[in-house]
Amino acid sequence: MGKLLSIRDVKISLERRGFFHVKQSVSDGKVMRFDHVLATYPVYLKQSASLNPIQKVPLIIHPSFSEQLAELKTITGVFFGKYPLAFSSNMEAFPKKINDQPRNGRKPGQVPEPHGIELGFEHEAALDEFVDWLTAQRPFDSASDATSVAGRHTAPTQDSLLPLTETEREAIIKARIGQGIYRAALIDYWGSCSVTGCANLNMLRASHAKPWFAATSYERLDPFNGLLLTPNLDLAFDQGLISFNDDGQILISNQLDEQSCSALNVWPHLRLRQIEPRHRVYLAWHRDYKFKK
Repeated sequence: MGKLLSIRDVKISLERRGFFHVKQSVSDGKVMRFDHVLATYPVYLKQSASLNPIQKVPLIIHPSFSEQLAELKTITGVFFGKYPLAFSSNMEAFPKKINDQPRNGRKPGQVPEPHGIELGFEHEAALDEFVDWLTAQRPFDSASDATSVAGRHTAPTQDSLLPLTETEREAIIKARIGQGIYRAALIDYWGSCSVTGCANLNMLRASHAKPWFAATSYERLDPFNGLLLTPNLDLAFDQGLISFNDDGQILISNQLDEQSCSALNVWPHLRLRQIEPRHRVYLAWHRDYKFKK
């Protein structure tokens, strides 16, 4: 077995692939809940007081997937824990049962607890393949499209709950994995990087200003919610380390020091090559909720 992904590695990879942290009614305690708009069930990530702990099986998935373990075992680099199931009172979205597999000589449990299946990953490619597998376990439907994040600007709207046509469903799925209508619309609008003018389309990424989990079905496909960016700018924009004002001028987070800016080619003079009023509402959302001032 090679070097394992740490808890921090798994968290970063999950967020990169569109998972978002959902605060629970009980304290997060020893696990954190992460949801994804294309996954039927959430996943739980173990926590540790260490800065970058190595936990052999840091991720816990819904126990219903026990019927599909043979499929999961075909993914190279994915492995399972010593015990069939993990138990934690904090996993409120999972079903409960008596813990009949006591560890370290402890007696079997007396009270039903939420339970799930423990997973670990040897490398990021294994986690990516697992996420592809997990988000393909059900067809996209508009009911589950409603985001579960609490709070203003992220609650489901009437638009996001409207029935979708088959064409819209297909477009949204393709848009989510960065291969479909959304990216094509950004390429059609911008033609090259929204900031630098780099015209090598293979190097450009489609970025949402208002991210997938917080957006309605319409906003997810709206090209004015997106920028076409080189990888360095895309990552900085996605992490909230840069944003843009209503005139398209770049804003740089205080968390990016001068040396980092130089290494990433992020300079105060950069600006969007063009901007329209329809961009501004999305950029305002990004400044308010993503940008790390």
